[in-house]
Amino acid sequence: MNDSITSKGSPRGSGPWPGSNDERSVRVWFKSRISNGVEAEERDSVVGLCLEVVSRMVKGERLMNNYRYPESEIDKLAVMADRVSKGDPVQYVIGTAHFDGSDFKVDASVLIPRPETEELVFSLVEKLQAFDEKGCVLDLGTGSGCIALSIKKRLPEWKVFASDFSQGAIDVAIENSKSIDAEVDFECSDVLQKRPFEPQCFDAVVSNPPYIPAHEKTNMESRVADCEPLSALFVPNNDPLLFYTRIIALCEGGMLNPGGWLAFECHTRFATDVADLFRGAKTRWDQISLIKDLQGKPRHVFARIDLT
Repeated sequence: MNDSITSKGSPRGSGPWPGSNDERSVRVWFKSRISNGVEAEERDSVVGLCLEVVSRMVKGERLMNNYRYPESEIDKLAVMADRVSKGDPVQYVIGTAHFDGSDFKVDASVLIPRPETEELVFSLVEKLQAFDEKGCVLDLGTGSGCIALSIKKRLPEWKVFASDFSQGAIDVAIENSKSIDAEVDFECSDVLQKRPFEPQCFDAVVSNPPYIPAHEKTNMESRVADCEPLSALFVPNNDPLLFYTRIIALCEGGMLNPGGWLAFECHTRFATDVADLFRGAKTRWDQISLIKDLQGKPRHVFARIDLT
């Protein structure tokens, strides 16, 4: 290949190029090109993901077929490598993130779904499966729609609603709803300003709200702090429980039906404080539980509003 390639209408890659277009050569070349932007322990998984996306084949298929990357695919990989090496999250580079068995479109208007959020979905679905009748679920701050759409896929007879203050996020969530064939009602609204879907009431409310104090930004990885939407990450230093107190108040005000579940994802430093909000609330909550994630960190808080 030439040392540089340019084309009208789309960005093109530039050298250096791999010595050959076989699997091993391309893999080694791509890994070296992303070394400045990805920690050593993560490079192999990033390489594998990008090669799979570009070739549209898993590694085993490529090896069985003695796959050779055409020049157009090596060019795409060069562009991707440049973005990754500059610190762009690989999910934004390839345009998708895997969550609970589905590939969700993601871009800079939404958070990248995390594995710990899958655990939140699994725990809530397990509780809702114990209900005698099908009901309604609300996801607050839906972002890509990964929570709401995953719940709908697992509980297809339940009605699922989701809101976000960002129209860009809602647009992405609607695209994901169509691509994975899961029907969810979406609304663009700010939960701090109004009750979403009023006067609709729900049998469960779930939220992974902004919860990182602004002062922690300087200690975070740049690919998170500088690339993902700040409004979905950070809260004022003096009010880190801002969204939790607001959502609990809305639920106590009638948004959550008696006997309904409220489920939160939390900052590990504030998970205990969130649980304590229920114990000091005006309405009686029971079955308050703080659940650790797979890394053993306090992450999720569940509570059920009193039936009386």
